[in-house]
Amino acid sequence: MFRYRRYRVFLVFAVFAIFALYKFGSSGTTWQEAASTAAELKNEAEDALGFGSKPRPPVAHETKKLEFEVPAASRPQLQQTPPPPVKKKPSLSHSSMGAAETLQPKPSVPTIIGHKPHVNPAPPAAHLALSTSIEPIHWTKLSEKFPVPSQSLIKLPTGKPRAIPKIQHKFQPEDASARVGRLAKLDRVRAVFKKSWDGYREFAWLHDELKPQSGTFKDPFANWGATLVDALDTLWIMGLKDEFEEAAQAVDKIDFTTTPRADIPLFETTIRYLGGLVAAYDISGKKYKNLLSKAVELADVLISAFDTPNRMPETYYYWRPQFSSQRHRAGTHVILAEIGSLSMEFTRLAQLTEDHRYYDAIARITDNLEAFQNNTRLAGMWPTYLDASGCGRVYIDVAPQVPMDAAAGIFDVSATPAPTQQLSPEGKKYVPLQLPDPIVLTPNGANPTYAPLSEEDTFATVNSGIGTVRNWKGEPLEKRQLNVDAVEPPLPDPAGSIVRPTNVSPAEAAMPTPPECVEQGFMSTSDYGREEYTLGGMSDSTYEYLPKEYLLLGGQVEKYRTMYEQSMDVVKERLIFRPMLPNNDDVLFCGKLSVPARLEDLVPSDLVGENAHLTCFAGGMFGMGAKLFNRPEDLEIAKKLTEGCVWSYNMTQSGIMPESFEAIPCENPDSCSWNQTLYWETLDPRSDYRLQTYKEQIANYHSQLASASSWYKEQLAAMTEPPKPSANAAFPVLATPTPIYADTLDKRQFIDLLDDAQSNASASISRNGRSNRNSNTVGGLQQPETQPTKTQTFVNTEDIISQPSRTLPAFPYLYSPVPPMNHDEYVRNKILEERLPPGVTRIGARNYILRPEAIESVWYMYRITGDNHWREVGWRMFLAVDQHTSTKYGNSAVDDVTKLSPTLNDEMESFWLAETLKYFYLLFESEEVVSLDDWVLNTEAHPFQRPT
Repeated sequence: MFRYRRYRVFLVFAVFAIFALYKFGSSGTTWQEAASTAAELKNEAEDALGFGSKPRPPVAHETKKLEFEVPAASRPQLQQTPPPPVKKKPSLSHSSMGAAETLQPKPSVPTIIGHKPHVNPAPPAAHLALSTSIEPIHWTKLSEKFPVPSQSLIKLPTGKPRAIPKIQHKFQPEDASARVGRLAKLDRVRAVFKKSWDGYREFAWLHDELKPQSGTFKDPFANWGATLVDALDTLWIMGLKDEFEEAAQAVDKIDFTTTPRADIPLFETTIRYLGGLVAAYDISGKKYKNLLSKAVELADVLISAFDTPNRMPETYYYWRPQFSSQRHRAGTHVILAEIGSLSMEFTRLAQLTEDHRYYDAIARITDNLEAFQNNTRLAGMWPTYLDASGCGRVYIDVAPQVPMDAAAGIFDVSATPAPTQQLSPEGKKYVPLQLPDPIVLTPNGANPTYAPLSEEDTFATVNSGIGTVRNWKGEPLEKRQLNVDAVEPPLPDPAGSIVRPTNVSPAEAAMPTPPECVEQGFMSTSDYGREEYTLGGMSDSTYEYLPKEYLLLGGQVEKYRTMYEQSMDVVKERLIFRPMLPNNDDVLFCGKLSVPARLEDLVPSDLVGENAHLTCFAGGMFGMGAKLFNRPEDLEIAKKLTEGCVWSYNMTQSGIMPESFEAIPCENPDSCSWNQTLYWETLDPRSDYRLQTYKEQIANYHSQLASASSWYKEQLAAMTEPPKPSANAAFPVLATPTPIYADTLDKRQFIDLLDDAQSNASASISRNGRSNRNSNTVGGLQQPETQPTKTQTFVNTEDIISQPSRTLPAFPYLYSPVPPMNHDEYVRNKILEERLPPGVTRIGARNYILRPEAIESVWYMYRITGDNHWREVGWRMFLAVDQHTSTKYGNSAVDDVTKLSPTLNDEMESFWLAETLKYFYLLFESEEVVSLDDWVLNTEAHPFQRPT
């Protein structure tokens, strides 16, 4: 009822408010126009976004005007032009090619160019990606600042290829039953690919990546359709010719001269886009000429990143004209893989187009890598970061100071003193310091010149009378020096840009202008800090491309073989190790080495026993190098490295390998038995320290407790004892029971306070067993007729009040240390909490982003050895990956492979279709499809045809 009445009050108030608005006014003209304009713009936006399919019912407008005036509303406002109507966004569904042809590249809004971290921009929401009327900025070919003369270009080898040993195993014909099982597996892999491709085609067409769980997209790679280009050759290999035809035609809609992204990542663009276009052109029999023409269009943009003094590329190329038109240098902190993994794509494009510029660009990188290889801290390998600028430090030697010229009369006492010179009392002359000449700023940022001092302290520009130094109020500053003797005017420089004083010494005048930098090749980024050497992330494809580039060039450039063999010798000696595992598995991992400034300071603990998913390509590389360069011992290493990655898949609950984890390297790979004590000590290296710290804390606690107890006792002893109670305050001893009146006590008090005498008397009120109902007695005593209202007391209250209250001192707060877990408890708890597989000491990254490196090496091992074992382990890997990554529209990365049911991250990188599923498919495809003796695959699994 209360709530109902309260709402009635609000309802009455609302009725009065509406009546007042109706009675006393209406909207002014200005407000009506603004509301109408806003409504029109809103309707246009809703129509463009598809929200206006159902028109809302018309709203009746009020006709009466407001009686009062609002100054802000009646004030004249500047007329604003409403924005142009928003065009309706084309649909992303592709039921026909006609719908696909309506898509136009989204223009980009020009922004101020500035240095910023190289990160992928967040993709805009699909419903907010509206086109604008601003024209997009397009890249244009500019004249090079550091061109290479045509006669100085490094020519592409065009001779007859050398005889190269066979890489692929010679397979025997298969029986009928094996063929049936193999074809069934092929169909299963193709079906998974088809689902992912259909999801991309429906929800992310011409965008970079599909988000397979939500059915949306994102564009981390310049919005050029990375997945479409990356998956072209996979479509052809799997026999999806209709899908390939559609995608090949859609490539023409990609405009490589513009992108919403301010910079172009050179490495990712080269391996995905350029490699994808060239490989699709190769694998389809060179029938689709538009693929090659689009590759040339993209390559012309990328080759502009090489326009630097030493022709080393900017790994992140800022393509917009206002920035690209300036002079640039390569970076001083460049990732090795980003600059060392461009050779295959540009080489194959040079072979197809016969344009030597593409090969010249990467050949110069190879020359710098070759020169730097034996000058690193770990000779034979390259660090993950290097200085590619080609510009060393400039050290300027200061000319020796010219002695004062006594002949100039500086120390001549007899010389006539100048007006500002005075004589001392002894008659000697004070020699003032030579004042510096002021600086004159020349126009257009030219070199500063010298000029005589003026009457005021000024910094004047050439042919300008302005530049007086003033204070904050605009007033000229007072002279800060005494008037000095006139200085001889400076002499103009013959070039007309520099004016030098006449008192410059000959040695100073003869000093040459220092150079901008000292030319150099690749260098380390630091002379002191540690450097990392690895076959994993940030280095991997640089080493991978050495034998593959040798194959692609037909063995005509020997340096690629030399560089590969030198680097692999160091890898085998320093980085490859056998992990200590519970079942004594004979597998190998390839870790990473942290090298100090001096190699002699290297210790065994500097090798991190890591096995990363990115490093799993090494098995295939070692196997190829073993066959290619006749290194049979490397084939055994290749098998064990690949088995190590297969073991890494089998060790988790999901059956998928994490991004990276660590194990204990064995000192001797031939004798590596399981050591439980060592494993537990590695998991808990601070057990003794933790126990010792607890003992120290306990000792400190007991010391504090003893000190606090002593202080507390002293405080108690110092307290004044309370006075003894006086005789008047004592309770008198009465022979009769204390009268207690029932009207002042409750039932519980009444029962408790009756003494034994009262109870006995009450029990025998009458000897004959009958109570006297008329007698006013309690406990057998005669009570007065008028009963008191309170219980009588015999305590002297004055004595009680006079006694002081006793407050005990507060005992100090002490915190006792928590007993730590013992070594056994700590280790077992850590294994359970972190879900560590046996033998694993740490999991650095638990996620899986659909990476292909492990199945890549499995495929290489099968093609090289012919052992069916690799097909069996590869199929188990496929089933585990598909089971835990499958979504409605494709497959997604997961967060933690150590969980039985990982969480989907709604991400599907383009290499899922370009690499991972391609390797799974080729593992069960006929061996003549993409034979290793006819094709060579880049790091994105794009097959290039080897020269014959």
